[in-house]
Amino acid sequence: METFWELFKSSVIIQGVITLMLITTICILSINNQPIPPFIQDTTALVIGFWFGAKVQNLINQTKR
Repeated sequence: METFWELFKSSVIIQGVITLMLITTICILSINNQPIPPFIQDTTALVIGFWFGAKVQNLINQTKR
């Protein structure tokens, strides 16, 4: 449980939850053949880009050590 709070403090949990919520929303809208609002598309692209960018930056920082 201590690890959970450490990840929560560094916002890893929050980032993951927001990303999953946005992707789930897009999947549900797609399955129901409903249009995906541009705001949700843009926000999802931004969040996924940030998420992958953070992962790449962590990998770069680990290899420099």
